[in-house]
Amino acid sequence: MRLTRIGRSIAAVASLALAGSIGVAFIPNALAEDATTEAFPANVCTDFVTPTHVIEGDRTADGKDITPQPAADGSATPVILVHGWTAHGKHINHNPHQGSSQYSLYVDRVADGSKGYTLPKEQVSSSFIGMLQQIPGAAVYMFDYEAVNTHWVTDPQIGKKLANGIECLTKHYGKKAVVVGHSMGGLAARAAMAERDSQGKDVSARVAHLVTFGTPNEGTALFQLAYDLVDASLWVPGVNIATGLTKVILKKCSEMADKTGQFCFGMGGPPDAMYTEGARAMLPDSAALQALPKVPDSVPYTALAGDIQLGGYSMFGFNSKRLIDMGDFAVPLDSAIAGADEHQVSTCEYGIAAIASGKHRIGIKDWVQGHRTTHILTPLDLSREMATPCYHNNLMSEVNLVTKAIATIKSVVDHPVALDGAASEIAPDEEVTPTEGTETTPSEPAPSTKPAEEGETTSDTTEEGPAAHTEGSVSVVPGEVTHDKDAA
Repeated sequence: MRLTRIGRSIAAVASLALAGSIGVAFIPNALAEDATTEAFPANVCTDFVTPTHVIEGDRTADGKDITPQPAADGSATPVILVHGWTAHGKHINHNPHQGSSQYSLYVDRVADGSKGYTLPKEQVSSSFIGMLQQIPGAAVYMFDYEAVNTHWVTDPQIGKKLANGIECLTKHYGKKAVVVGHSMGGLAARAAMAERDSQGKDVSARVAHLVTFGTPNEGTALFQLAYDLVDASLWVPGVNIATGLTKVILKKCSEMADKTGQFCFGMGGPPDAMYTEGARAMLPDSAALQALPKVPDSVPYTALAGDIQLGGYSMFGFNSKRLIDMGDFAVPLDSAIAGADEHQVSTCEYGIAAIASGKHRIGIKDWVQGHRTTHILTPLDLSREMATPCYHNNLMSEVNLVTKAIATIKSVVDHPVALDGAASEIAPDEEVTPTEGTETTPSEPAPSTKPAEEGETTSDTTEEGPAAHTEGSVSVVPGEVTHDKDAA
């Protein structure tokens, strides 16, 4: 059963209060040896991308400092993280509300096909970026387009600038890059790969693998549902005048966000930006999305997605059929995995009536508030930041999806793909000349970090997760990977 039009509209407005999404790079630890510093120079391609550094609080699984290292032969493969719509593109702490990207979240929660749960603190050691920095030979960079993060991906400051960054890094390292995109960041990668490099070739020829988290490849109806609800309210006596004024304000706020990058309410996302260029372009039937080139067949593509299922009941270990399939609450599941060669989905189920077990700590109330008790789902719950592992902005903190992403990226870094002739023809310090229409601003020195605040990791689970085993720095629950080409 699907939501009625009114029900979908209500869910859409609730989602807009939550969804502000969708980045990556590296500065080596000061204690690293000279070989490491040479392998990961901090001043490479800084007109286009930002090198990441190891932040306070990230450590290895056994509690040691993270020191990025080159591959055994001294080489490195660029890994470029791209953030999403209205999101941040920095790696300065573990809190997106303090300027960091969603890639900086601690990997601390598990989707197990039921309510999901958070890991105990002793099992939480690193962010997704910190885990990437532990792969020998992974040179991790951030592509930051925060100044224009409400624009559509064909803006020269997004698609073309990312393309320049890919070309610059692959020329320097002599290896094809891995590109990782969250939400609209995956669409930015599609736009970049369709650009031509300085040699007149498709930039896609410089990409070894594309990995996305919750990317709306076929769009999202979230904004249209919200528009419909607002417009329908204009016909309701008693609220029509207030709704009309609200719509005018929201449109003006979106215009300001597109022009200046500033947000009326300081939220950095909906409702500040629900009518922005990027939001309208991500509608499923938008001309802009239809014109965006698909991921080329020559580029292996792995899509990672969340699937929140609501309704029915859960009692004494028995779950009835869910009534509503919400995707990751911002992007439908079919859209998030469209066009991928393989995909992995983490599922979370929440019943209207639920009796919590001791094992699953994220129940009906937990998934919105982080509490342990459960109660009937209400619209008020949906207006708060969600804790569910399957939520759009939490996908890079979910163990199974992160494990799959790390394994995929590590496989490429362990078996790097050299550019045809690039290693012998391109001087290591050669820079890419910015394309006309693309502004370049040298990156500022990496901001100083501060210790993680007490309580940033919401890991209060004491029971062991189902069928969990240790791999790397987090506990891993086996997940199913679907190879789309084989299934077709």
